[in-house]
Amino acid sequence: MPSERRLNPINKSMGRIAAAVILLQFLVAAFVLAQESPGAEPAEETTAQKLAGKYGWPYVAGHKGLSRQEIFFPLVRGLQVIKADLHIHTIYSDGQVLPETRVWEAWRDGLDLMVITDHPEYLKLALPQDRERAYGRALPLARALGLMLVRGAELTTLSGPTYKDEDSDHVVAFIQDESPFFGDFDTAVRSARDQGAVIIWAHPGSRWVRDATRLLKLGWLDGIELRNGGRKGGKGIGYHRGEPYFSEVMDWCLDHDLAVIASSDAHWPIDQMVDRGRGERREMTLVLAERRGETSIREAIKARRTLAYFGEMIWGREEWLRALAESSLRFSVTPSIQENRKRHFLSVANSSSFPFRMKVSRAGDESAAGLREVRIAERGRTVAPVSVKEGETGVRLVITVTNLLSGADRPLILERRLQVPGGPP
Repeated sequence: MPSERRLNPINKSMGRIAAAVILLQFLVAAFVLAQESPGAEPAEETTAQKLAGKYGWPYVAGHKGLSRQEIFFPLVRGLQVIKADLHIHTIYSDGQVLPETRVWEAWRDGLDLMVITDHPEYLKLALPQDRERAYGRALPLARALGLMLVRGAELTTLSGPTYKDEDSDHVVAFIQDESPFFGDFDTAVRSARDQGAVIIWAHPGSRWVRDATRLLKLGWLDGIELRNGGRKGGKGIGYHRGEPYFSEVMDWCLDHDLAVIASSDAHWPIDQMVDRGRGERREMTLVLAERRGETSIREAIKARRTLAYFGEMIWGREEWLRALAESSLRFSVTPSIQENRKRHFLSVANSSSFPFRMKVSRAGDESAAGLREVRIAERGRTVAPVSVKEGETGVRLVITVTNLLSGADRPLILERRLQVPGGPP
């Protein structure tokens, strides 16, 4: 059977993985004991350092620079902007990182919510007293740090007559129990749906539309990953502003009313996937929720109030892109220093942690295509030149936000009519 051939490599590696888990647990325990041993006078510790000593931070344990990088967005039409990574792995399946480390990474990177999505077939490795696996290990630290931790899994279409072309993976989040996921794919997805799960097509590749259509008709599909941090090239990948993404997904989500998702799919440490020294951030999904809580966030995903954030770009429905921009940006015209005042400046203030990029032109200006792009830094302010005719009291501007996108060729367009300061009464 094809499914048996696919599972053989997994079964052969289970023993090695189990040994690695035991070794890592031993090393963490040894580190904690060393921290508690008597010796030199202890220096004053931050809360983060104390938690690091208790729960472990394998590659920078106790480092004084350990701090959270906050990502702030103002309320969007009264909704909170929740920063979430819905697809992450640990050593409890095919990941290379401890569950506690995943929590530290998420907290440091400014996330509000994380979903651990280890493959359920590895549940057979867990000891009877360890059936909670990564979720159970990570939960105490997540609660201590104020990070929402959600139980999830990644299901694989290893069997079934409709999956002969290539296998596909699906993330199920907000589940209660992994144990029913050992059957065929359809049975597993049905069980996840019965548990109230959110179901997301992971790294769709190039041949996914037929099966996605079937799942959609069954009511078994809530969203698709537009960006997966583990897929930098290959089938179905396109590029925009140098960043890889699944080029067919955005339009398909819009046409079929599905949530747009960006996930890290982290197997290795995040620091090996994202160059933080160059200001890069991990992939994340922005969820617009009424409240900060699992129930509200799940409802927001079901209502398709999501945006995909990666590579200094945010993708999603125009309605929510517009609302995000309007809540974050403030525009005004500042007077020119020139005596004839024909060249004024548009001042733009950004109250969020997202660096917006835009081009500004007068309405009807045919030369807009050649305009210079300006960047409004996180919580920053910038100005762009605006031509004003003599005697004008107001100017109508077209503002193209080039990194808010509902499609590769559909940047967000804002129009503003602003008063020219110092003009005739």
